[in-house]
Amino acid sequence: MLIKLRNKGIRRLILPLVFSVFSLGMFSSAQAAIITPGQMIDAEARVEHLATVQAFLARDDVRRNLETLGVDPADAAERAAQLSPAELAQLSGDIEELPAAGGVLEVLGILLVVLLVLEILGVTNIFTSV
Repeated sequence: MLIKLRNKGIRRLILPLVFSVFSLGMFSSAQAAIITPGQMIDAEARVEHLATVQAFLARDDVRRNLETLGVDPADAAERAAQLSPAELAQLSGDIEELPAAGGVLEVLGILLVVLLVLEILGVTNIFTSV
């Protein structure tokens, strides 16, 4: 059944509108996947570990020590975000085991070792300017 439109102006407006409405459904697609509880727990744990490391790197004393070692604190935070979940868990655990007033140098040493490993593997470029 075809509807005849007498006004050509309305026809010129309605025909492209009808065509676009019907063609929108052909091009849209959605993808979904089932997330296992283990994947969800791993993702949440990674976020928590990263937050612990980022909070540690944001401390003033840590930032000063990084700068004395020749590492830009912003680069260190960016590199920490690129660590694997296992590396983040280890670094976060080391940070949480530190005494409240000390141990900054130990964690900085661990962070420096992790950054060196990433540099050797070619993941980062942090020490080329040093």
